[in-house]
Amino acid sequence: MVADSKIHPLILKNFNLNDEQKEAISITEGPLLIIAGPGSGKTFVLVLRTLNILLKEIAKPEEIVLCTFTEKSAFELRDRLSTFAEQIGYSGNLSDLKVGTIHGISNDFILRNRHFTELGNNYEVLDDLTQLLFIFDNFKEIVGEEKKEDEKYFDKWKSKWGTIEGLTKYFNKISEELIDLELLLKSKDKFVKELGQAYINYRKCLLESNKIDFSLIQKYFFDLLNKTEAGNKIIKVVKYVLVDEYQDTNFVQEQLLFKLSSVNSNICVVGDEDQSLYRFRGATVRNILEFSNHFKECASVKMTINYRSHKQIIEKYNKFMKSWDWNSDNPKIKYRYDKDIKHDPDGTFPDYPAVFSIWGKNEEDEGSRFADFVQFLKDNNIIEDYNQIALLLHSVRLDNSLKYTSVLEKKGIPFFCPRQRGFFETEEIGYMVGCFAVILGYYGDNRGDVKGPALKQLIEYLDFNISELGKKFSPPQELSNELQNAVKEIEELNSGKTLDKRLADFFYQLLSVEPFVTFVQNENRSRNLAIFSQLLNVFQNYYHYTVITSKNIKFMRLHFFNSFLRLLFDGGINEYEDPNMPFPKGYVQVMTIHQSKGLEFPVVVVGSLDKNLSSPKEADKVLGSYYQRPQFEPPEKTTGFDRMRLHYVAFSRPEKILVLTTSEKPKEYFNTIWQGLDQWPHVQKELFKSLSFKLKNRFVPKRSFSFTSDLSVYENCPRQYKFFNEYEFTPSRSAEMFFGSLVHQTIEEIHRYVMVGKLDEINEAKIKGFFEFNFKHLLNSGMRQLGQKQKDLAFKQVINYFNQNKEEMKTIIETEVDVSVEKDKYILNGKIDLLSSSGDKVNILDFKSMKRPKEDKELIEAFKKQLSLYGHIIEKKHNKVPDKLIIYWTGEEKKEDAMMVFKYDSSMVASAVKEFDKIVAKILNKDFNIVKIPEKKYCRECDLRRYCIKDGILKGVQDGQN
Repeated sequence: MVADSKIHPLILKNFNLNDEQKEAISITEGPLLIIAGPGSGKTFVLVLRTLNILLKEIAKPEEIVLCTFTEKSAFELRDRLSTFAEQIGYSGNLSDLKVGTIHGISNDFILRNRHFTELGNNYEVLDDLTQLLFIFDNFKEIVGEEKKEDEKYFDKWKSKWGTIEGLTKYFNKISEELIDLELLLKSKDKFVKELGQAYINYRKCLLESNKIDFSLIQKYFFDLLNKTEAGNKIIKVVKYVLVDEYQDTNFVQEQLLFKLSSVNSNICVVGDEDQSLYRFRGATVRNILEFSNHFKECASVKMTINYRSHKQIIEKYNKFMKSWDWNSDNPKIKYRYDKDIKHDPDGTFPDYPAVFSIWGKNEEDEGSRFADFVQFLKDNNIIEDYNQIALLLHSVRLDNSLKYTSVLEKKGIPFFCPRQRGFFETEEIGYMVGCFAVILGYYGDNRGDVKGPALKQLIEYLDFNISELGKKFSPPQELSNELQNAVKEIEELNSGKTLDKRLADFFYQLLSVEPFVTFVQNENRSRNLAIFSQLLNVFQNYYHYTVITSKNIKFMRLHFFNSFLRLLFDGGINEYEDPNMPFPKGYVQVMTIHQSKGLEFPVVVVGSLDKNLSSPKEADKVLGSYYQRPQFEPPEKTTGFDRMRLHYVAFSRPEKILVLTTSEKPKEYFNTIWQGLDQWPHVQKELFKSLSFKLKNRFVPKRSFSFTSDLSVYENCPRQYKFFNEYEFTPSRSAEMFFGSLVHQTIEEIHRYVMVGKLDEINEAKIKGFFEFNFKHLLNSGMRQLGQKQKDLAFKQVINYFNQNKEEMKTIIETEVDVSVEKDKYILNGKIDLLSSSGDKVNILDFKSMKRPKEDKELIEAFKKQLSLYGHIIEKKHNKVPDKLIIYWTGEEKKEDAMMVFKYDSSMVASAVKEFDKIVAKILNKDFNIVKIPEKKYCRECDLRRYCIKDGILKGVQDGQN
């Protein structure tokens, strides 16, 4: 066949491919649209298409960008590429491939070319929560003065928080649609005009704070590609762009992907318009439906054979999708590709009811029937593990999921539903929040002006937990004493006094007494407490509360409860879910339909059939006329389209059994799939008893480990590693020092300027500009300010380094180099401060902003080990043996004292790699036992010291002593 001749023989030899898959893999030139139905092997094809390009040597790994929608999908692409490459004997360096989400890849390019943007070093990317907090923190600058009670913001929103939540949706739309701000400012619509000005104010505040939000990452990258010399270089290097889940892209993503592939139009997009779910995040299905229209010629392949599901399931959801009117009044516009999903022609499909319903008399009865069905499958060994069953709902918040999970709990059937937003319902968080209400005196008049149902509900929650603490931990319980001491410390703050503590310091004190000592022994409870520590850190950073003072305690109390916790409590927070074990064994999986996208389970139960589901339209309605292209789907049809696509995703997840469940009459649009179904428990159960659904090994991505953030931390203290790396507790105070960061970042600025050919333009004034720029942004990040003497010393170190190494800078290859190498069970990565050429070899430099230690051989050996590992990665990645490993101590006056040079030693590398493997094995096996007590200097400033003292690990290190 023609397709076979265009596919490398090693792929044809090692993998079974159908004709559709072969065609998709074989087309390597020009634009290609792949419509991939559910279960058709799109990830499989995307990986093999990439390998075909590499095997045929059409492109090198560094010339390929491979992006997808979620980090999990990106990890899966990366690991399957590695597995398949090893299987067929491809020996190229796959770590040079740019694999990730569109946001992640955009951010990587921005980081490497940041000096072409307005951003400072270590800029912060706001997530959904911190974006809301940022607008709150800068409300006056963005919106203006707070309104009186009877006035509305923008003549639209009654409350401050309502305004903030509303603005984020509009701000994100403005960024994603690349709207011309001048058009907004010139609008005759008062709301639009004010919105445009607020967005400009918002961008100004972000820039001054060295922050960007999630949507702006893509806009910055788009501007980088279009407006800079760096953009031209990036575009020339990239020969192939491959995009998964293209139906979930938005306008700015479409534009930057087109720009990235503009040299030769080698762009391949894969997706399924029937599975487009993310309109509420700005995605538009038109990107995949109109993809071919952007090119004179565009190849197209439909992959329609489903290898996942029983043929009865496929027949049902095909009929479901065809029952809807997808036609347009304009024959040139289509809202769906015409396709018919087929079952595996070589598959065997036993005769049993693969699709049936549960129709309860009421919610309690529905939940009971669902639980009986789950128990039946397990008792009859039809399933091997509860995690082979997934319950899919439009929302899993307690008011939607409790009718199912409460019955499972009564029957002793474990379930996993971290996104119930039940974080505040857990005992450990209830007690912790109650403790903080006691410590900060949040009662009576101290609660300020209690307005709104959300704050009143929070106060009811707090009062309940305070009451529980009083009942269970009254004197002489240790927790009671701890709280009394904390309250006394704050009450004794006289005017002008400062308590050298942050809220997080109280948190770690509480962890050292019951019940929290017991809570942290349980991994799930410990991880929830870790989330609380992260939230405390967010609060401290965004409200700029470094320590507690007599002046700020009142404002801190009100900000923490009336604003911060009120927002979190009202919106709800998910409990912890392990990205490395997303489907824990032994638990029925309860998740949203959106969560289930891209997944498959032997048994899927779909609820929410009676719910009214709507689509977000407000922002499109207000801003649509300012978009760079007219709106696509008619507003009156979008809700119907979105409902069909959402449930199509749900109905196409199961392999063996699909169950539809409700206690109310389903919506009419389910008639084609619902009517005529047998009902549980009246189906032919005997037909099920011959079935046995084998447990599959689900994909678990390889974890990444580095020397500085993993090996050295674990070596110092396995318990510190367990809490701060494994469970992700956030320390009370950042260990990063202002001085070192300032020196390091300014030297990096010099290197980046050199790399773009501007060494001759660098002088003391230019360096001073770099220095002050970084100083400002480090200060904004919340670090404690340097004294003038320390600041002058930092600048002196930078100037001294530049003056003594100006000639050597001509040999710079790259700065701040992210490097990684894949091992059997993990990925070893790191960041090299500087790579320079040494003939046909390379030198590796690491900067230390301190004087050269005189006698600390252990520290020097640790640094040598780190550089040896970096050398190992460079050798594996670039096939170049490093020449010299250099530690540069910027605190030394003379260059000969500053440079500590080692020859690259293969025996040192072998020893370092062996030791790293050994420690990673311990981490993966969760071996966090303290065999050797850490040095006192590590314990002295550690947040866990009181916990360890109570535990008996530390006897010579008292709280606050050495």
